Amino acid sequence: MEKLENEVLLSRRAALGAFATVALGTAGLLVGCGSDKAIVTEDTGDGDKKEEPKKEKQPTTDLAVGTTVTTAAGLSVTVDSVQTGLTNFDGSTMTGIHVTYVYNGNEGADYNVYDWKGEDANGAQQNQGYYSEGSDELQSGTLAAGGSVAGNIYFDGDIKKALYFANMLEKTATASWALA
Repeated sequence: MEKLENEVLLSRRAALGAFATVALGTAGLLVGCGSDKAIVTEDTGDGDKKEEPKKEKQPTTDLAVGTTVTTAAGLSVTVDSVQTGLTNFDGSTMTGIHVTYVYNGNEGADYNVYDWKGEDANGAQQNQGYYSEGSDELQSGTLAAGGSVAGNIYFDGDIKKALYFANMLEKTATASWALA
C-alpha cells in the first residue's frame, strides 16, 4: 500500500513538473512576441529624420503619415502614403496604404499583411480587403538582418486610421497612423 502511495505521489510530482515547464515556456514565448518599447521617427519633409526614444507617455497613436515606429527588436515600420477614394470592381470604395518594414536586428523578423488593420470613423477595425486594381501588395515572410520590404495594403471603405500590431495576440495596436 505504501509503495502504491509513493508511486502516485511521484507521478503527481512529475505531472506538476511537466505542467510548470510548459507554463513557463509559454509565458516566455508570449513575452518574446512583442514589446511596448518603441522609438518614433518623424519625417520632417527635408530628408532629415528626427529620432526620439519612446518615453513612458509618448504616444504612438494618430501618427502622421511618414512617421516611423521602431520596436525594441529593431523592426522599423512606416506608413509611407495613403490612397483614398479608390473604386473597386463592384463600385465600392477602397482605401490603400503603402507600408515599409526595415529590420535592423540580428535574428530575423516576420512581416505580414495581417499585422495591419484599418479603422473607420466609427471605430470599427478590419483586416485587408480585396481590391481588383491592387498592385505591389504586401505579402508575408521574414526579413534577415538589414533587410527591408514594402507593399500596398487595401481596406474596404473609407479608413481613417492604419493600425499596426507587432504582436498578433494583442488587442491594442502597437502604433496607429491618422490617414485623414
